[in-house]
Amino acid sequence: MDIHLHDARPTDEERAAVAAVLGSPASAWEGGPRTTGPEMNTATDGRARRERRHLLLPALQALQARVGWVSDGGMRLVCEQLGVPPAEAWAVATFYALLATSPRPRRVVHVCDDIRCRAHGAAELCRQLAHECGPELAHRHDPESPRACWMRSPCLGLCDHGPAALLTEAGDPPIERLLGPVTAESVRALLAGGEVSPDAAARFALPQRGEAGLVLLRRVGVVDPASLEAYVAAGGYRALPRALAMGPEAVIAEVEAAGLVGRGGAAFPTARKWAAVRAQTAAPRHLVCNADESEPGTFKDRVLLTGDPFAVVESMTIAGFAAGCA
Repeated sequence: MDIHLHDARPTDEERAAVAAVLGSPASAWEGGPRTTGPEMNTATDGRARRERRHLLLPALQALQARVGWVSDGGMRLVCEQLGVPPAEAWAVATFYALLATSPRPRRVVHVCDDIRCRAHGAAELCRQLAHECGPELAHRHDPESPRACWMRSPCLGLCDHGPAALLTEAGDPPIERLLGPVTAESVRALLAGGEVSPDAAARFALPQRGEAGLVLLRRVGVVDPASLEAYVAAGGYRALPRALAMGPEAVIAEVEAAGLVGRGGAAFPTARKWAAVRAQTAAPRHLVCNADESEPGTFKDRVLLTGDPFAVVESMTIAGFAAGCA
């Protein structure tokens, strides 16, 4: 069964949010102004639109960030521009806890109540919030504060700083801040419109920052993670030219000799993964970085992604080269 959005229309704000990701509709077939004549009789860009299917989630995220939820009108616009069935878009939108398909206040405090944060008192924190601020998603509004609500959240990847929270506020530009540890008092302040410093995440420092024996974490907390120049000056992008000079097979052999294994828990040999992909005749081959930090109790990926992101990019480039990915 399909889901139809015949009568839904996007707002100007939603159109602007989608256009920032997908561009403006090129024709009425993509949700643009309806016209008369041959254009309305034949659609010739279906394949090109379907090949942009990977932009579905970014477009939905843009709607969420701009207006606070994904309305039927906004979803219809995304579906039309990408040639995606509404049922497929709905499945994606309802899978993620941070995407809403019904109205929410623009400001939301997502309070983690997963296993690690519960060990730090998240369950009691949520009870306090329910008693003092009202139940989850209860709208608060008074002349002195913006419209806001709180809700429980699955793991936010801040297991070393529980109980953790994520503040989101829709707008242009949107606000998104990870916080931890939080208290009932600090959450109440956020619901009342309190501000959060943009550099609040700087408090999540690596305990062994700068120690001489570090290898994987040697740049974290020491080198500016947003500066490509600083990464190169600290030894970055030296492995990639070596890999290109060695060739794909030699790189895979080197990784096998090093005994590198996956970090997801199964410890599967990395070289076997790369070799298996390279041996496939199907093309194009794709490489994906699984940056979903949602296993309660783990935060290793967050440390690398936020503290040494160019190392992740360089490593992905080497892996893509070795595995023959496009």
